[in-house]
Amino acid sequence: MKDLAQIVHTNAEKKVAECQHLFQTFAENEKCNAKSKAWHIKFQDAPAELKGYTYAAGNLVMGPTSSGAPNKVDIEKSARELDRRTQAKMFSAPAMNKWGIFHGDRDAQIANQFKSSMKQCLDQVSFAHADPAVYSVKPGMRSDAWIRELKKQLNDGIQMVVLLLPGAKGKCALYDDVKRFLLTEYPIPS
Repeated sequence: MKDLAQIVHTNAEKKVAECQHLFQTFAENEKCNAKSKAWHIKFQDAPAELKGYTYAAGNLVMGPTSSGAPNKVDIEKSARELDRRTQAKMFSAPAMNKWGIFHGDRDAQIANQFKSSMKQCLDQVSFAHADPAVYSVKPGMRSDAWIRELKKQLNDGIQMVVLLLPGAKGKCALYDDVKRFLLTEYPIPS
């Protein structure tokens, strides 16, 4: 992680030098030159200079610390560990009293693991919550089954649903149909 941080979190001058070196490599490569000419692309040797202002990022104010004082997080000073610093009680958040997890008929174990992980995370940040209702959708590969189960279980008091859809991320055929249904029929976080 330390070696990766040295690469990712370099200063601006070093990043500019790396870009200039890359453009120099392009200029010296015959294939890159041919493509650049064909696409009418030309790289400048030096970056364009702009005048601008830098504003202080400010603080995030989280919920009270154990002493009762507000937990202030300086965004600029904590930039590289902001995710860790914000794993605390929220300043204010509505309780999540009524929510549900829907899963395909083959994914009961995944749903239980997810429910357990969510409970740990919500407890860690002192987020008020009730246990979710868990619903199995049969058959789990058909969008009409998902929509039918959602219609059966959703009501006005529900605040959020989590859908554990089967299939690879970005390639789940069910996603579009189910999301469209929820956006038009039950506009709640999902």
